[in-house]
Amino acid sequence: MGIADSYPSHPVIPPGLLEKIEHLCVEWRWRLKGFTHRLRQVHGDFHPWNILFRSACDFSVLDRSRGEYGDPADDVTSLTLNYLFFSLQRGGTFEGGLKTLHDRFWKRYLDQTGDRELLQVAPPFLAFRGLVMASPLWYPSLSDAIRRKLVNFIFAVLEADCFDPSQAGEYSEKAIQ
Repeated sequence: MGIADSYPSHPVIPPGLLEKIEHLCVEWRWRLKGFTHRLRQVHGDFHPWNILFRSACDFSVLDRSRGEYGDPADDVTSLTLNYLFFSLQRGGTFEGGLKTLHDRFWKRYLDQTGDRELLQVAPPFLAFRGLVMASPLWYPSLSDAIRRKLVNFIFAVLEADCFDPSQAGEYSEKAIQ
């Protein structure tokens, strides 16, 4: 919860809201305790700005973070949440080409890996990346409306039993209870 500790005071994301997110994440910690079999070599900070393409499929990945082992859900969610993030910034909703790419990525990933268990463990990883994206420190010029949608998304995924990629847009629109 170091990312929550770094949050400055902000009207959309006050300390009490961060505390509620932390409580939900502690519940997830106990839910994930039995998933040690998922431990794999991961990147740990896998997002578009850490992937450098030269041509076609020739690329390099930069800036590995947070240790070299973890759950693949960390890398998959870190990358895929950007589709929602960029779409929200572009038009305030999750639609169009970015939604198509998101849906296509998830379908191909799940079809090719067969790792449907990832959907059961994804919520706290999505919450972490969502907190990074909603942070006034990391994204100071982000509008309050987009910050609110990211917080909606965080709460919706943490309150779900498992992540449903086809509901990503709906999660961002679901008002916090």
